[in-house]
Amino acid sequence: MPMKDLKAQRSRYCPNCHYPLTSFGTFCSNCSQKYTTGKVPVWELMSDFMESVLNIDSKIFRTIGALFIPGKLSIEYFKGRHKRYFSPLRIFFVMAVVHFSVLSFVGFDTIEKQVVSQNESTRRRAYLADFRDQLDSNRMKIEAAYARQPGLTKALDSLENLFEDSRVDSFGFGYLHYDAASGFILKQLKPTWRDIMEMPEQEFFDKYEVSGFLSRLEVGQMVKLNRQGGNFTRFALEKLIWMVVFMMPALASLLKLLYIRRKRYFVEHLVFSFHYHAFSFLIVTIAVLLMQPKLEEISGIFTDEVLLAISFGGILLYMFMAMKRFYRQGWIKTFFKYSFINFSYIFIFALFLVLTLVVSALVF
Repeated sequence: MPMKDLKAQRSRYCPNCHYPLTSFGTFCSNCSQKYTTGKVPVWELMSDFMESVLNIDSKIFRTIGALFIPGKLSIEYFKGRHKRYFSPLRIFFVMAVVHFSVLSFVGFDTIEKQVVSQNESTRRRAYLADFRDQLDSNRMKIEAAYARQPGLTKALDSLENLFEDSRVDSFGFGYLHYDAASGFILKQLKPTWRDIMEMPEQEFFDKYEVSGFLSRLEVGQMVKLNRQGGNFTRFALEKLIWMVVFMMPALASLLKLLYIRRKRYFVEHLVFSFHYHAFSFLIVTIAVLLMQPKLEEISGIFTDEVLLAISFGGILLYMFMAMKRFYRQGWIKTFFKYSFINFSYIFIFALFLVLTLVVSALVF
């Protein structure tokens, strides 16, 4: 190599922080900027744009590819290979956001429309009650003015029968009430639809004798759900992501107990849970998208039921293989622990779902 080129290599400096660089390597060891002479090719400019603005680089594709191999991401993470893939928490949140966004777009709109339709039906009953009051009042005036007209009463009765009398219709529900003598008791309430939709909150509490902070909170939220229930579906959906987040420590604690003799750290089980759920979100999202009418040609002969069965079957098989590979135990031990985890998961999921819906209803 000519002396001139050798001298140039030894005198390299980072153009960003002026830190002296060695004659080899691509990035500055001080500020991490890539070494460049200032002449940037177009493909590198586009790559920087995708990474910095859209935050898309090869790492996401490498992570998703590794996600399809049971247990690989968790094993790689604890081997210290962090730069190659998305962090466990990040890939979990990315997949969760995509998953619930797709569910909101393709599925929860239908539920929301049904709730709105029910609210409109309830509102119609309340307004119809006002109409029946006016009808009765006007009937009295007509009967007084045309008392001698034959068949008048029969005609007015026929007119009233055409309209449903919703003034006596009621909606029954129970709520917890705290009594100093007997503690918490379940009380029943049967307000009319008219009162639910129209009566001010304080008047409603006074009329139906609802007292105490907890009781008024429960009853007030129930009334609000009937008046504005259409917005509750999307409100509760936003909380489901956090429900799954809070489930992760519970699942990791179960894994910690099952593998307590392995003396693994709690964070190892937590990372495993993040990766497993990221894969589950991805598979269910793909299945839901393939179930849409516009993508039926891609899914081919598979019905919606078959697609769901394949996706959930794949998730169950993935969990077993991931546990076998990550925890490195025998097939029989892994199977029994896998069965216990699945049974416990159903209970944990149901418990957290109920708590999430209750809390969402109380703060809605």
